[in-house]
Amino acid sequence: MGNRKVVITGLGLATALGLEVEENWNKALSGVSGVSALKLPGAEKSSVQAAGQVSTRDWLQICREFPCEAETEGERRTLFALWASKRALTDAGLDLNGEEHFGFGVSIGSGLGINRLEDIYNWMNAERKFDLSRFASELGRINRESIMRNNASSAASLISEKFGLNGINTTVTTACASATQALGAAFRTIKRGDADLIVAGGADSMINPVGLVFFVLLGSAALAKFEPECLCRPFDRKRSGLVMGEGAGMAVLEDESHALDRGARIYAEVAGYASTMDAWRLTAPNPEGEEAQASMSRALEDSNIEPGQIDYINAHGTSTKLNDLAETIAIKKVFGEGADKLAISSTKSLIGHLLAGSGGPEFVFTALSVARDQIHPTINLSNPDPKCDLDYVPNVMRRKVVRAALSNSFGFGGQNATIVIRKYSGAK
Repeated sequence: MGNRKVVITGLGLATALGLEVEENWNKALSGVSGVSALKLPGAEKSSVQAAGQVSTRDWLQICREFPCEAETEGERRTLFALWASKRALTDAGLDLNGEEHFGFGVSIGSGLGINRLEDIYNWMNAERKFDLSRFASELGRINRESIMRNNASSAASLISEKFGLNGINTTVTTACASATQALGAAFRTIKRGDADLIVAGGADSMINPVGLVFFVLLGSAALAKFEPECLCRPFDRKRSGLVMGEGAGMAVLEDESHALDRGARIYAEVAGYASTMDAWRLTAPNPEGEEAQASMSRALEDSNIEPGQIDYINAHGTSTKLNDLAETIAIKKVFGEGADKLAISSTKSLIGHLLAGSGGPEFVFTALSVARDQIHPTINLSNPDPKCDLDYVPNVMRRKVVRAALSNSFGFGGQNATIVIRKYSGAK
């Protein structure tokens, strides 16, 4: 492993809070919820009644920005990733004009494509069986948003093509840990000298009938009768499950020397990363938080930072009974008596759970906390769970010096990832 320093020079977002980083950040600090009533045809019949949806106005703006891709691709996850990547590159002061750059790459956490029910129904025959022969002869009729047209690597490929990022290209699909693992892979790639700059983060959108029912059947979706904006309640005694969100969060990670040579503005330094696997249950974390603990501890070791130097944790904080408790237990094991001094908050309380993409916006918000010494609140935390008894920055933002912070992502199947961000101290 090389010893290059990796810095953050650009940030981009597309979430239920908006399409610009400053809009997202100001709303997050103000405790504005991006979760709203579900807007799908027939939604009144759904047991899921709320989600963190990108607004129709913002979606149309994205489509206007990328008219060709909107016409030919049309898949929301991919267009969210394109938007956030372009905003991150612009924020980093880069105008690549599609020229080939083999020292620049892409690393993105991306979920599965959309399963369109009509792509099954339209080829059912009179015996209610799927007509394979007719399907094979009519492939052109498949919906452009279908998983059959958009595999997990579509977003990374398109970002590379659009912006001339012709170096390393990575797609990570590891459930809710995907984006943080993609960011970690980008960090290690730059650190060892295999790239100078990587656009990294995550994007996802599963707000569709099949995506929603999947989490209902797993028993992990929030079905309580709260108002939509109050439904996602991490660490609250009345939390009832995750609230789906959609969008993207992307960052430009860059070798420090490369950034300084071109006069880039630096937000913060990526200091360390680690990933572990529970191998416990497909849909439940280890209740003792042992592998989540190992993920955080190893990330700290990788960054050469002591636990007492961490001031903030952007928690995975899903608003599920099992995850919030297991994460709390893991944090206590890592930080011991110092756990009570930590500020902890959940971005998901504001924008919902972006699933494979969730670590992207959370990384962006964590970087801003380190750069600006501000911490967004965990909203809807009005009935504290006595078993979740740490400082989750309830409901009101906080000003606090953040020397270094962790961003956690703990996914289905037991995938865990932690990335460490610290204040940039300048060239050595």
